[in-house]
Amino acid sequence: MTTVELPVRPIGRPTGWWGMLFVVITEATLFAILLATYFYTRFRSPGPWPPDGEPDPRLLKPVIMTLLLMASSVTVYVAELGSRAGNRRRLHAGLAATFALGLSFLILQGFEYHEKLAELRPSTNAYGSLFYTITGLHGSHVIVGLLILAWTQFFAWRGAYASENHVAVQVSALYWHFVHVVWLFVFAALYLSPRL
Repeated sequence: MTTVELPVRPIGRPTGWWGMLFVVITEATLFAILLATYFYTRFRSPGPWPPDGEPDPRLLKPVIMTLLLMASSVTVYVAELGSRAGNRRRLHAGLAATFALGLSFLILQGFEYHEKLAELRPSTNAYGSLFYTITGLHGSHVIVGLLILAWTQFFAWRGAYASENHVAVQVSALYWHFVHVVWLFVFAALYLSPRL
């Protein structure tokens, strides 16, 4: 009698997803420490915050940047749903829209830096140093996220993902959601809290 072995489907999340989750937790800890440092410095500094007569951060560009990242979290979720359903059109459109929204975020951050550097530099005071360190670190994470999205899109166009094999899309989406959520904390701390 011949025995037939059935393929074994792994139970739970793939190893790659868990690996990215640990990366996200590590990076979230880094941001938590930087934001704690920001608030520690703020509340230990005498006088107003931002110090030295610096104006409160302008909100127009950061609000638009926040909306861009919020929208990009939706589009990357659409891409992930498309990959699960085997819908390549939705996968490609979702990844492309997410990339475009993330790139728009970076361009606006560049314009914000250009304007802000005229009045505040990283070496001006502790506020300037923390502002540029935290926002610059987040911007570098957006760049990494865009590279991951481009890599995922490249392989998506080559037909690498199917409804039963889309771990790379899940991992890319997880990282991108992290980039979005971290920005909400950065936005609240650096742009909104000085106005309170």
